[in-house]
Amino acid sequence: MKIPYAQCDFAAIRREEAFYVDKTPFIPHLENAGGRYLIFLRPRRFGKSTLISTLENYYDIALAGEFDELFDGLWIHEHPTPEKNKYLVLTLDFSPVASEGTEADIRRSFAFQINAALSLFAHRYEKLVPALAPFKKLLHSPEQDAALVMTAVLTEIERAGQRMYLLIDEYDHFGNRLLSDGLMDVYQDIVRSAGFVRSFYASLKAFTRTSTLARMFITGVSPIMLDDLSSGFNIITHVSQHDALNALAGFTTADVERAVDTMLRDRPDLAADPRIGHRQTLLETLEQYYDGYRFSKRAAEKMYNSTLVLYFLREVLISGHYPDQMLDLNVRTDYGRLYGIAKATSGAAAGTREVLEEILTKESVTSSLVEQFGTKMLFGRAQIVSLLYYMGMLTFAEDAATSAEPKLVIPIA
Repeated sequence: MKIPYAQCDFAAIRREEAFYVDKTPFIPHLENAGGRYLIFLRPRRFGKSTLISTLENYYDIALAGEFDELFDGLWIHEHPTPEKNKYLVLTLDFSPVASEGTEADIRRSFAFQINAALSLFAHRYEKLVPALAPFKKLLHSPEQDAALVMTAVLTEIERAGQRMYLLIDEYDHFGNRLLSDGLMDVYQDIVRSAGFVRSFYASLKAFTRTSTLARMFITGVSPIMLDDLSSGFNIITHVSQHDALNALAGFTTADVERAVDTMLRDRPDLAADPRIGHRQTLLETLEQYYDGYRFSKRAAEKMYNSTLVLYFLREVLISGHYPDQMLDLNVRTDYGRLYGIAKATSGAAAGTREVLEEILTKESVTSSLVEQFGTKMLFGRAQIVSLLYYMGMLTFAEDAATSAEPKLVIPIA
């Protein structure tokens, strides 16, 4: 059994026959989610990047000839949508963008990530859009105006009669780091009306009017940065709490059972090892430590953190025993970061402490959730609870849908 721990390249996972949970049944739901420009928020390292890669491989017009190889055996192979392999796909990953230094330092880092992605994009689609050829040199370009470059690329795509599907992974990673580190002035500089981040998203919005930018799927952790950009980018549909998308990221119980069964089948020595225990013991251990997330208040099934499950199985396969640390260091939530983000909004630190004390005392909290909130508003109880929910510190209780204000609990408690 090959465990794709910390691997998010869909094509590599499939070609290496590593363990993969089929998320393709959700593709029609995303196409009919009520908008063409979607944002999907989940806690850190919950499988969002693998989802992005799956969508990239499904929609890429340049990969039409590889559809059977990559998707054979998956649900979508027998149920393709009309939009399969129909787009020029641009994938932007903002996790490497700098979150230290001056506004100019962050602008250079932001521009470099976009220039690098557009350079690869131009290489990939030059035959379909010959005018993209000059953009192949963007990787070595000193150009720092990401909005200007993006506008130029989209203009050539429009002239060629093509359409783009834009995928953005971890849109808010660098923004959250700035807030948690107390760099509010720098953060405000980049999202203000003349800031380079807002200008970039405004350039995207301009091309939604002609459908040149035909679809967009954005992942992140919280809606804070989106709200701070809202006047320049108010075209987004939130799908994070859609009932049908509760299992879009993470593992279900059936997924975890399949992973355990595959491991024990491929490694009978582990099945016979008393240090590992029986199948049921393994499943109970995984449930105890890694289960407990409901991302819709009407969700019937709890979700496992997929990264933690893969970490556990990888450690068992390598060492022949349970991990000494049941919580992967790469997934531990930085509680200081939460306080930093909350403190960045006026008066939120004291309110955060009060809510946390209530949660620790009652092991639950009742509050409505706010779909979008930013640094320009005073954080109240609902915003603090919502932030805890988005960061994975709270989740919907089993009976959350029975009252106007849902009950939220600590996951895996």
